[in-house]
Amino acid sequence: MIRNLIAIEYDGREMRAISITCEVPAADFDLVSAARKASTDYCKTEEGQALYEYNCSCFNWADFEMSVPNSFCEKYGFKKIDSVLNDIVVNWDEHLVDDFDLCLEK
Repeated sequence: MIRNLIAIEYDGREMRAISITCEVPAADFDLVSAARKASTDYCKTEEGQALYEYNCSCFNWADFEMSVPNSFCEKYGFKKIDSVLNDIVVNWDEHLVDDFDLCLEK
């Protein structure tokens, strides 16, 4: 089963989001908890510890997406799916209907 984690950051009036696509064994799988455990294990490695310290003792969802290898995720029952090539970013407020075409139908 495929599950999607959406991490959102708000900075004043600005917002950004990342989508983390994962393969999980079942709909009721606790993906958030498993990702936290995988991240904690990764931060116990030399590479993970260096990143954690570089980030002022912080490790967030973007760090998880970019840094935690699937070998850590698979220990906790899930796998990240590389969705970078599939992601298409669009403007939420983009008008999707061509008004001219609607006028022709009347």
